Amino acid sequence: MLRNAIVTGFVLLLVVGLYFALNTVTGDGSVMRVAGNLFFSAPEKTPDPAPAVAAATPALQQPLSGFAQKFSNHLLVMEDGRAKSFDASKLAGVKYWAFYYSASWCPPCRAFTPDLVSFYNSFKPSHPNFELIFVNDDRDEPDMLNYMKGDEMPWPAIWYGDIDNPELEAKKYCGPGIPCLVLVDANGRVLSDTMQGGQYTDPHHVIDDIRAMVQ
Repeated sequence: MLRNAIVTGFVLLLVVGLYFALNTVTGDGSVMRVAGNLFFSAPEKTPDPAPAVAAATPALQQPLSGFAQKFSNHLLVMEDGRAKSFDASKLAGVKYWAFYYSASWCPPCRAFTPDLVSFYNSFKPSHPNFELIFVNDDRDEPDMLNYMKGDEMPWPAIWYGDIDNPELEAKKYCGPGIPCLVLVDANGRVLSDTMQGGQYTDPHHVIDDIRAMVQ
């Protein structure tokens, strides 16, 4: 009998040992089965995916080219009576450019400028493809800024110190007399000019041409 008890006990220990050799009880009560060097476990609970967050993709800024690129770092605008750098991104998409050559000491300029301001204020909001650039011919910057402020010019202007910059060619389209208003396309082709056939004419007709050509 003793021998049988020993054999029975040995077999029992062998079975228990074999069970624990093939199975590992994990901390959460699940059983990991061992088969050679491979481990198989019950599929872990997949956590709920984090809610997708829609990344705000900034709109790509349209690259500047042509006149917009050339003048982008050389423009000012009057706001609240003060000169500040003009936001060049507003020039993206502009296809028609008017250059206004004028000075505060010029009586015909002072008579024409209010008409141009009135036109610009009514025309520009509905024509983002159009812009007017002021190229001043005053004796110094304070005179230029006072002129812009006094006549409430809403358009951008070339900074006084950059007007004669040969790389900008800001005076390229100016005729021999002022006020001079010139309309050009994106390629610099003159579409309407105060000078006609070598003769100085009333710049008001250029305003009429802008209305007709810029769509």
